[in-house]
Amino acid sequence: MSFFDELTQKAKNVAGTASEKAKEAADTAKLSAAILAEKRELDKRYREIGQWYANEYEGEVPEAIADVMKAVKESQDKITAMQADREKAKEDGVIEAGTVCPVCGKISDSKFCPHCGAPMGG
Repeated sequence: MSFFDELTQKAKNVAGTASEKAKEAADTAKLSAAILAEKRELDKRYREIGQWYANEYEGEVPEAIADVMKAVKESQDKITAMQADREKAKEDGVIEAGTVCPVCGKISDSKFCPHCGAPMGG
């Protein structure tokens, strides 16, 4: 076998091995992405369960989560108070009417934030 034939054969072997390794890496990356997506779905379901429980059993909480439920109630009360303050400020003309962007916090009446482009959600 000539030198060039051997070189060609070695190059084909290296290319084949590299191709297999790239395919394995891509398969591993796809699997990792699928695992991450499934973990996000699981976290979402846990949040839904927690929210349902917090709304359903406000007065009947086990002692093990009493502190967490107290913190949830305090946060809900703070949100209610801040929303009332915001509405009062709108009525008084202190702040402009509109929706607050969930990403950058700017106020706009459009469907998408003119500052960062995020959907305004309403």
